[in-house]
Amino acid sequence: MRRWISLIVLGLLCLSSFAEPKPKAAVKEVVLFDFETPADLEAWSNLELPSAKHKEPLAKFELSKQHATRGKHSLKITFAGGSWPTLTTTTVPGDWMPYWTFRADVTASRPCVVGFTVLQEKSQRGDGWDPVVSRWAKTEFLQAGKNTVVGTIHDSNSYSINTKLGKVVRLEIFMYNPHKGESIFVDNIRISTAKEAPPNAITKFPVLGTDLVVSGEISGVRELGKKLKDQWRKPEKKTLAQVETEYRSEYERLKKKHPGAVLAVFRDGEKGYDPAHPDERYTGWKDAYWSSHGPDGATEERAHNIGKYDSHEIFMRHRSPLMRVELASIPTGSKILAAGLLVIRANEKFVKEHHPDQPNMWVVEPCNRPWEEYEVNAYQYARDKFWKAIGGWNYGDDPDFEPVYLAHGPSQGKVNSWDFVHAVRYWTDGTHPNHGFMLHGDAGDWMIRAYSREAAKVADRPAVWVIYEPKK
Repeated sequence: MRRWISLIVLGLLCLSSFAEPKPKAAVKEVVLFDFETPADLEAWSNLELPSAKHKEPLAKFELSKQHATRGKHSLKITFAGGSWPTLTTTTVPGDWMPYWTFRADVTASRPCVVGFTVLQEKSQRGDGWDPVVSRWAKTEFLQAGKNTVVGTIHDSNSYSINTKLGKVVRLEIFMYNPHKGESIFVDNIRISTAKEAPPNAITKFPVLGTDLVVSGEISGVRELGKKLKDQWRKPEKKTLAQVETEYRSEYERLKKKHPGAVLAVFRDGEKGYDPAHPDERYTGWKDAYWSSHGPDGATEERAHNIGKYDSHEIFMRHRSPLMRVELASIPTGSKILAAGLLVIRANEKFVKEHHPDQPNMWVVEPCNRPWEEYEVNAYQYARDKFWKAIGGWNYGDDPDFEPVYLAHGPSQGKVNSWDFVHAVRYWTDGTHPNHGFMLHGDAGDWMIRAYSREAAKVADRPAVWVIYEPKK
């Protein structure tokens, strides 16, 4: 009996030992640069590319005792202006595959955009898709003072560091549009085996005019489209004249109940927006296209402003324009009876995978920044005034865009109209500043080109029709 008891105890002990969790592997961190020796400085140089469209002004760099976060020195970089001045080094370990997190400390004197790029043996320069996805980059919106830039080295897509591209051969530091004579301080550049999961915050978007609430900065419009898919009907193609006749018919109908109702048409270059000045042409529309399409990095596309073109793409949240319609001629306290947003497609042909004859959804998302038409891009909403995240994708405290959909609905073909009454009420109720909006979709349809306010024909320009009753 004792023997059996001993065997049972021994067995339990063995099972217990197998059940014990394996000890976690120790986190390994490699400091690439702490800028304590002349050798650290000599490893860096200004990036000068023979094929560059324009030469960036050379930055001055030196060891400094200011703003050191490891040891006694930091790297002080003093810029002479430029668009994307860059320092580069080839003194880097070739194998980054065991490491998961990149960190670097950067001290700045003002809000700005600074980034880091890693190139492998098969990485390419340039702004095209293939070159951009062949290199790793991390841009960061810095605040004045010390910042720690944190980037994930490997992720689920092919834009991260991977074995297919060979050994790591180069590390670079860049700054977007630095002022002439300004400096940043960089220190303690390191890589670690520790994995850091990004915060999994989910933003809720109420849909005005409904009791619906959808989730997600990217997936919200798709979720809305799925919820309303059963209500979709293949659109009846209408001309601009037909749509505008419907607006005027609605105005005549509403006037029977509201004799004091006013019809205002807000279209750049057209009369009829202000009954107090019937012969005055409207000049209160502005629009500008910009792309925040990934992957990350110092790309010309993200920095490009398209505010003077006669048409632009309207697609998903990362490839759509900002628009703003000045509504100040509507007296405060007016009752908004009806409104419509009108956008005309410039392209006649539709893409097979994205077209209005299949279920699709578009939403209007209000901006929370006073953007400038000829300065806004994926980094800034005005010169030296930066979004909190690329493309204004920040919905935390003091968000770049307000997490609410002011209007929604499918497209209809060449001439597209959306119910805009809740949007106009939003901006005329005295509680929300009018900083315009972004119209974007779920990719069911794709407006390869849609007319902007600069279109040659006034009738092609986007417009907002409003029927309101002034406060008595």
